[in-house]
Amino acid sequence: LEMDLPRQRLSAWERLANGRMRAVLFDWISQVHTGGHAPVALDGDMDPQDLLFRTFSYIDAYYSAHSVWRSELQLTGVACTLAATGLQDGEEQGEEHAELSAWLAFVTEGACTADDVCEAALRVQKALGFKMHKPTAYTFLRRYLRKTGWTQESFSLANYLIELAVVDANFCKFRPQAIAAAATVLSRQYLAQGIGFQQIPCWKAKLLRAAQLDLRQELAPCAAAMSHLHAAEHGRTHRFVNKKYEWQRLHVVSKLQPNAPADAAYFVNYLEGDTVAS
Repeated sequence: LEMDLPRQRLSAWERLANGRMRAVLFDWISQVHTGGHAPVALDGDMDPQDLLFRTFSYIDAYYSAHSVWRSELQLTGVACTLAATGLQDGEEQGEEHAELSAWLAFVTEGACTADDVCEAALRVQKALGFKMHKPTAYTFLRRYLRKTGWTQESFSLANYLIELAVVDANFCKFRPQAIAAAATVLSRQYLAQGIGFQQIPCWKAKLLRAAQLDLRQELAPCAAAMSHLHAAEHGRTHRFVNKKYEWQRLHVVSKLQPNAPADAAYFVNYLEGDTVAS
């Protein structure tokens, strides 16, 4: 089922203002998720990247089928966050659910109430149904890095690259496994700047086998687009994703000097070449 996910086409939501409105919302949501004084539901045992990427996925899925109203962007963003936590407004999780709903309403600075957040989260859950369980780029990234070898530094760099990509509406045409596989490849190309990786025999062949992507039509074009995006975004300190990955605990990877962007043909040759020994 995961390998049959269709390639997404740009919706009216993703095309709106050339994706700027979407990028601004995603940037704000990332700040909300990493902000201080977050309730335990956001700052507890959950994987923060998994929660963030599921929130992004829910926003895209919801707005791909619903009208976009500027006045409701923040509400939808925090509602998707609440839905992504999996908390239910019941007896067992009622206290955490209520605390998180109130905090999410608070971060909108009066744009909505806790009840508004709860009601909107229910609408999102009802509208998305089984789509809430679709894997994200982060889901695939963890899988591919386990197969190809990783270090804490390369994991941070790969996460930075998929976060850059998912925020950019131009990458909505790529499937999440293509974005994850492209980041896996690029994260192994910064050894000269201190980003090490595990030496896994035949890692390229293992990645291609795990991803089940068309190298020429999907993976190579996505890797090329990601290499160009990385270069274009370097030094844009007004973007929160760049500030976030300047943190020491994320190994300051946004300050790495990007490699020269490469075209798809380069990545085809790179991934096809010496797959037995690499």
